[in-house]
Amino acid sequence: MLQGMGWSVVEVSDTSDASALEAALQGSKVVVSTLGGGDLVEVEKKIVQAAKNAGASLFVPSHFGIDHRKWGGEHPFLTRKQAVLDTADQVGLPTLSVSTGFFADWSFGFFMDLENGKVTWIGDGNDMITWTSRSDIGYVLAKALADPKYANGGHLSIQGDYRSFNDATKLLGDALGKTFTVDYMDPEQAKKQEAELLKKGKEGDVSAFLASFKMHLMGEPARGNKGCDLSADFDNYGVKMQSLEDVFKKAEFADASLAW
Repeated sequence: MLQGMGWSVVEVSDTSDASALEAALQGSKVVVSTLGGGDLVEVEKKIVQAAKNAGASLFVPSHFGIDHRKWGGEHPFLTRKQAVLDTADQVGLPTLSVSTGFFADWSFGFFMDLENGKVTWIGDGNDMITWTSRSDIGYVLAKALADPKYANGGHLSIQGDYRSFNDATKLLGDALGKTFTVDYMDPEQAKKQEAELLKKGKEGDVSAFLASFKMHLMGEPARGNKGCDLSADFDNYGVKMQSLEDVFKKAEFADASLAW
């Protein structure tokens, strides 16, 4: 499909092959990663080195989501991503990090029990959140990459909508024609539960690890973390962004498959 649109497609079957990565990236000025998977960090570190060797001048890591500068790195899933930025710094390759808040077309399938119409928010559900549809990110990023201010890297924030968990729940219920049963959990109680789940996750329980990550994302806003509130400094470069209503009308909210 991409070739039909005029793209040059180069397949790299073995991402541990440094020479193959470097060859694939020859001629690239900017390298944008949209990778996922359990080996994301190790693969991206190799890509950073290959991009530098190939003559690239900027790397955009697959860090789309919360603003890591504000959020911090308490959860291992987030902490490990810093290693990619460290590698880029070590080899002298500037990076542009892109924050989008929570994904409007993914988060609700992860946070909520859509089938049974239930959700438990942490805190009172009124914390304001930036929501962005993944399909909008590329349009804004393309315009930002043409902006000289990012020639040497930096940080870009994007925002599609700005709603509380409670408001988003009501909008989704309206789109589905149902009323969700909403419960609330004390933020500190949730923190303890998150820690218990994470302990099991580190012992090899993948389901517990994912559950701890979910509670971490849902709970930090209630504990005062502003890493998913990008309302003060976002720049969409004039791109018309999809609101939560737009996403819900297209039923693009139930994809809870994690890109590990």
